[in-house]
Amino acid sequence: MDKHTMQVLQDVSAHKEAIIHKVRQQIQHEPVMAKSKWIYRVVTMMITCSILLFIAWQAAKPMDELVTQDEGEPPTFTKFFQTEVEGKDTAYSNFLPLANYLSQAKHIQYYAPLQGLEAMQSVATSLEDVVHLTDPENLPFQPNIQEVYAVSAQMEDGSKQTQFQFSFKEKSSTGVDLQFINFTVTNVKYNPLASYVKSKNMEETLGMNVSNIGLNFMNPLYYREMLPERGYLYIYYNYDEADKRIYQMATRANEFYSYYNGYVYHIGYQLDGDPQEVQEKMAILARDFILGE
Repeated sequence: MDKHTMQVLQDVSAHKEAIIHKVRQQIQHEPVMAKSKWIYRVVTMMITCSILLFIAWQAAKPMDELVTQDEGEPPTFTKFFQTEVEGKDTAYSNFLPLANYLSQAKHIQYYAPLQGLEAMQSVATSLEDVVHLTDPENLPFQPNIQEVYAVSAQMEDGSKQTQFQFSFKEKSSTGVDLQFINFTVTNVKYNPLASYVKSKNMEETLGMNVSNIGLNFMNPLYYREMLPERGYLYIYYNYDEADKRIYQMATRANEFYSYYNGYVYHIGYQLDGDPQEVQEKMAILARDFILGE
């Protein structure tokens, strides 16, 4: 029993004795009452004592029994990602280079990706309301690879930054990514899109193939359409199991980019099908991943 609990019990005990003593004094000094009033006095004293004893019982409980609704702190990063592997460079948006805060990192740690939907859901849950993982059944293709990456870095100002990449991929038998969607989220200290939002000539600043489709009524969600013949490359993480190494994939893809509540969201996809229909579906998935709506 800790000092706090002992003090609570002593206080409760003192109050209980004082109340009982006070009730007894009143009973002794008052004239004989009718039977109904005696019953009222006895019931009142019993209820008072019961309440005090209940408080004492609650105070004497261990702390982990007092919190019945809270299941405890969410699992830590190191509980999931324990295997550190080799790696080089970080993933970022080529068409928004100013938002690449990971380029300021001093020490970058790469971890072996966790495989399977259950692992992805566990990591997403640990991030609480930061990400809202999409059910694979709602995707516009059927992935045969589902994995989550983590890259952790110490920044120049001493702060810690972690980047997660939730990947759904259709890989060929030779390991080529035929179709994919990558949902990447990174914590940041400042909104890297502030200067872009203020810009009146967004098309000139970001490129003619970039548009703001809107995350919500306050925050932008930039969309960059893939142009096969030219344009910026999309960079994302892949894993070499044999060499135990995280490496960058650079390809052409459609991208979404946004900032919300202290996090940068970068979503890249390369999917078959009608481009307009796929883009509309992906816009819904992007907003759902960020906002959970």
